[in-house]
Amino acid sequence: MQKTVVIVGGGVTGLTAAWTLQKNMGDAMRCFVIERALRPGGKISSARRDDFVVEIGPDSFITQKPDALALCRELGLQDRLVGSNAMERTTYVWSRGRLHPLPEGMLLMAPAKVMPVLRSRLLTWPGKLRMGMEYFIPPRRPDAPEESLAAFVRRRLGKEALEKIATPLMAGIHAADPERLSLRSTFPMFLEMEQKHGSLLRAMLRRKRVQKVNPAHKGNASAPSSMFVSLRGGLEQMTEALAAHLTPGTLRLGESVASITREDGQYVLIMDDGQYMRADAVILAAPAYATAQMVQTLDAQLAERLRAIRYVSTATVSLAYRRSEIPHALDGYGFVVPRGEHRSITACSWSSMKFPGRAPEGYALVRVFLGGAGAEHLAEQGEAELVERARVELRTTMGIAAHPQWAVAHCWWKANPQYELGHAALVEEAERLAAQHDGLHLAGAAYHGAGIPDCIRSGRVAAEMTAKKIQTNRCVTI
Repeated sequence: MQKTVVIVGGGVTGLTAAWTLQKNMGDAMRCFVIERALRPGGKISSARRDDFVVEIGPDSFITQKPDALALCRELGLQDRLVGSNAMERTTYVWSRGRLHPLPEGMLLMAPAKVMPVLRSRLLTWPGKLRMGMEYFIPPRRPDAPEESLAAFVRRRLGKEALEKIATPLMAGIHAADPERLSLRSTFPMFLEMEQKHGSLLRAMLRRKRVQKVNPAHKGNASAPSSMFVSLRGGLEQMTEALAAHLTPGTLRLGESVASITREDGQYVLIMDDGQYMRADAVILAAPAYATAQMVQTLDAQLAERLRAIRYVSTATVSLAYRRSEIPHALDGYGFVVPRGEHRSITACSWSSMKFPGRAPEGYALVRVFLGGAGAEHLAEQGEAELVERARVELRTTMGIAAHPQWAVAHCWWKANPQYELGHAALVEEAERLAAQHDGLHLAGAAYHGAGIPDCIRSGRVAAEMTAKKIQTNRCVTI
C-alpha cells in the first residue's frame, strides 16, 4: 500500500528530504512538506533590486563538505556556481579605532605562517609571543572533560588571540558565546590537530609541507578552487529548484503543525486550524524549540531535551551605495568586530567584492550583521532602527557618510542554534528518544551542523532512513 510521509519544515533540510524520498520511492509513497511561511527555503532567501543581488540569509556554502555542491549538480545548477573572488581574500578586524588585515594564512584561529603574524599590527608583541608559545604547549589528555572554544584558544594561543581573532570570527559563523560554545561539536578538527600533532602550529606547518611536496593534497581538482561558493542569481535558486522538482501538491505553505500524536499505528498531525493529517512516517525539520512543542504530547521527555537546545536572534542589513561614496578600498571580503570594541555590529561583508554580479557597475553592496549571543536585543528591532544603527556603524568603521541608495533589513528571530557544552550528548539523547517512535526522525541545523551542506546531509540521511523503513515494511501499515 502507498505510504504517507510528512515532513515538517520547508527549509533546505525539509526540501532535500522530500526530493530524496521522491527519487528513492517514486509512487510507493505520498510526501507532504508542511511549512509555516508562505515561501519555501527557510533562511535561504535572496532578492533582486535595481540589478543588485541581495542575500537576506546566508550568502554562500563551504566546498570542503561536498553535499551542497552535489545537490546543485543534481538540480542542474552547475553552470550557475560562482566562487568567491580570488583576488579579494583579505578579512579585516576592527581594533583600536581602525581596520587591521587578519594575518595571512590563518585557518580560522590557527596560523599557517609565522611572518604575517609577526608583521601584523592587529596583535601586540606580547600577544604574538604568546601565540608562538603554542608550539610548545602539550596537548590535553584525550579523556579530559569537554572544553569550550574560548578555553581551548585561551589555553593554546592566549587571551589576545581569543579576543581579537577567534571570538569575532566564531561570532560570524555561529553567533555564539565562545565561553559556552562546544569546540567538539563545532570545530573538532582543532581537537584532532592538537591530539595528532601536539600543536596547532605544528599541524599547520606539517600541512603546508605536505601540500608543497604533493599539491594533490590541496583538494579535488574537479571541485571549484574557492572555499566558498554561491549561485550567480543568489542562493535561493537552490531552494527554488528543489521546490520546482517536487511533485505538485507536495508543498503545503502557510500551514503549521500544533501537535503530533500516535493512533492505530500512524502519526496524527493536528494542524493549527484544527484539521489533521495521518502519516506512516514523520521527518521533523523545524527548529528544535518548534519541534519540542509538536511532540510534547507524544513524548514529553523528548520535548524537554529539544527545548534544551538554545537559539539566538540575529539580523542583517544590506545597503547599496555608489562606489565613489565609500572611501575604503574594499580590498577584501569585509571585517569582523571583537566584543571588546563595544560596537553594535558583529561583522560587515562587502558583498559586491566577495562574489561577482552582486552590484551593477559603479555601485557597491555591503551587508552588516547584528545580534547573536549576548546582543539579541540589537537584532530584535524594527527595520528602520536596524538600518539607522548600521549606517552609524559604517560611518565610524568605514567613513561612509552618504545616505545609501536603498537599504533592506531582516531580523532572524531565534534562528541560530547554539552548539554549547554538552551539545553532542544532548543530541544523542534526543535521537535515542526519537528512535523509540517507529518512523520518527529529527533533521536540521540544530543537531549535527548548522551550515548549508550539513542541513542538506541531514535531510538526505533522514529521508534515506525513512525510505529504508518503508521498503522493508518496518513502518506500520494502515
